[in-house]
Amino acid sequence: MEGEEVGLIGAHDKDENESSSHSTPQEHKSFAEFAKDKLDSAGRELRRRLPMAGQIGAHLMHPRRLLLHSTATQHTDVVLTFPKGLPDSMLLWLLQKLRGSQPRLRVCVRQHASVQCSAFYITADDDVLLQTAEEIHLTKQLKPEFGGGYKEFTVRDMHCFQKGSSASELLNSGERAALVKRVLESARAQPGEEDALRPALELRLRQAILPACVSKGVVSNMFPLHDRKALEVLRKKWVKQFFAPQPLDEICDYFGVKIAMYFAWLGHYTRSLIAPAVVGFLFWIWLGVANENWRDIAYVLFSIFNVLWACVYLETWKRRSNVLAYKWGTLDQRDELLVEPRPQFQGEMTISPVTGKPEPTWPAWRRRLWRHAVSLPVMCVCVCACAHVTLAALTVQEWWENHIVYFSWLPRAILAIIIAVEEEVYGRIARWLNDKENYRLETKYENHLIVKIALFQFVNSFMSLFYLAFYVQDMEKLKEQLAVLLITRQIIGNLKESALPYLIENLRLAKICVDVFGALSPSKMPTSAQLTELFEKKTDSSGDVPENSIFNTSDKDERRDSEPVVGQKVIHQAELESQLFKYEGTFAEYLEMLTQLGHVVLFSSAFPLAGACALLNNAAEIRADAFKLCHVAQRPFPAPVSSVGSWQHVMEALIAVAVLVNCALIGLSGTVNRLLGDAMPQAHILVYVGLEHIILVSVLALRLAIPEIPSWLETEMAKVEFQRREAIKNSHAPLLSECTSQDDVSKARSPRTATPTTPKMADDKQEKKKINIGKIPEIPPFS
Repeated sequence: MEGEEVGLIGAHDKDENESSSHSTPQEHKSFAEFAKDKLDSAGRELRRRLPMAGQIGAHLMHPRRLLLHSTATQHTDVVLTFPKGLPDSMLLWLLQKLRGSQPRLRVCVRQHASVQCSAFYITADDDVLLQTAEEIHLTKQLKPEFGGGYKEFTVRDMHCFQKGSSASELLNSGERAALVKRVLESARAQPGEEDALRPALELRLRQAILPACVSKGVVSNMFPLHDRKALEVLRKKWVKQFFAPQPLDEICDYFGVKIAMYFAWLGHYTRSLIAPAVVGFLFWIWLGVANENWRDIAYVLFSIFNVLWACVYLETWKRRSNVLAYKWGTLDQRDELLVEPRPQFQGEMTISPVTGKPEPTWPAWRRRLWRHAVSLPVMCVCVCACAHVTLAALTVQEWWENHIVYFSWLPRAILAIIIAVEEEVYGRIARWLNDKENYRLETKYENHLIVKIALFQFVNSFMSLFYLAFYVQDMEKLKEQLAVLLITRQIIGNLKESALPYLIENLRLAKICVDVFGALSPSKMPTSAQLTELFEKKTDSSGDVPENSIFNTSDKDERRDSEPVVGQKVIHQAELESQLFKYEGTFAEYLEMLTQLGHVVLFSSAFPLAGACALLNNAAEIRADAFKLCHVAQRPFPAPVSSVGSWQHVMEALIAVAVLVNCALIGLSGTVNRLLGDAMPQAHILVYVGLEHIILVSVLALRLAIPEIPSWLETEMAKVEFQRREAIKNSHAPLLSECTSQDDVSKARSPRTATPTTPKMADDKQEKKKINIGKIPEIPPFS
């Protein structure tokens, strides 16, 4: 029968082919009408199967609108998602471990039907959040009557802080998520639990469970939920208004100090580029009309200007970063010995001599041994390999220009692509080496990673330019190579960072749109009140699902997030955001901008328009990075920083190298030779050395002339300290009265460790009135 059917089909196709081969113009016209009718009927069928075709079509073109139509996820700060097919026994053990942790978390289990994976929706009670805020020494702003400024939060003095009547007012959504993450990471493996997650993971005694699960893939993702109202405000003020100043305070409140500091630095760097862009453009015009002597003079002046500009930019940024750090309460960082170790830090559990708490320790000699015996040789091999690949690419480029002639830009573009690939490969190697060195603090880990990658980046990005400038000594080729590298890297960077993730993510959301909303009728769409009521039914009064089932499938009245409601399907905010890209931090952005700064300060004398190209790129880069954070990526956890960290030292080293490079370019370009005429070679050398020393002295003078902390900021800091002392001196302190020894009283009156208290009142009853902090009871300091 199958053979007969195939034969009939083949005969039918044959007849159609024969008839089509002898068709007339009238038949061709009929065929066009027939095709049009078929397309129309297909459209009607699509609209019949997709009743929301008018709106769903917009979703398919702009799937991100799903985030607007999704149901807001309530009572959730952090979401954990798990890979598809993870055994229920592991999920159950993790659920019991997190629910039984001290302090206790509120964990709900959900099933994401669109990707067939499980997720934990996690939050914590207000008293737990406040206790954790005190434990991590979260800084909050004091009320003016208690001195103002920022101070480490304590629960007992909650009334002294602005908006300190309740945790919901005191803590924003980012701080809540960071505190919940802290509690999650405090869950550690107890004796007898080492094999609980086998074979996926073997735990060590006292090891932090959640970071280990994330590193081994047991937990596929951990992210905080977006606050829709605050995010929409940022989108309007930050992403859509291209020429408006960045709302740095709003960025800090929503994304944290670390990300806000990056965008503050990027904005300062972009504004500073106006000077070299304008001067470089004028210099470029001058080169076309001036004679050779004036061009030589302009070349020398422009090279000196580049170095001095870079020094001024860097020193003014130091002042700006200190002002912002003071404004955001991170200028005074705690001693490193008081900071908790990073969750990935491994070692034998011992009692800390500083805090008295158990924490892992790692011998310093083992770190140094790995660093010198493994990391350093591997880095040298990678740098040498990179140099050889670059030299080979330059050789091919020279052969191409001599034999093929056409498309001479193509080898340079290929070299730019090779450089980008080498960066990605070496970045993975450097992170693996850094993980093996096992640093205790996140700052130390990142600083050593910066050193590793910055060294490779310098060789990888500038090797070809140094080769053309100092070996080939061809300024014209140097200019062409710099222009191609600068423009190509900027295009590749924007495509890789924003455009490609946005495209891939839209495809993901489009698939979810078809799967979930494909048969949704707008006339039967549930109201927001019905959707909120549905979500409230999913949790009991404590926010937990029934203990006898992980996925809450035994109760027929309960439904999963993506199951039909009121005859329709809905999708929740957390499920959609789990499909967004994870934001990997600001490391790659800093590295990209550092390379661009090197192109501007090292070799822009050969290509005067480098500053203008960098300015145009950065104007778009700010909004592209903002778009990525607000539209493409999951919300990152906030982190406090006082500056850009080791990137500051890398930029200072880059400027020192720029002095030598620009002086050498002046000498090799023949500018000084033409200006001095028939002078002796010794005179030429003396001119180079003298010029170099003049520039170095000028850079040093600028650094001394521009203080890192403005005088008004020093005055403001002293004023706040004085106000705090006066507030303590003139107050009736119920906490001071509880001190049992003279030492405790003296500590309480210390200007740095004192606890601000309520001012003196005339009414005795007012003095004895207990502080009311809403539903949150006063709890003792976290021990």
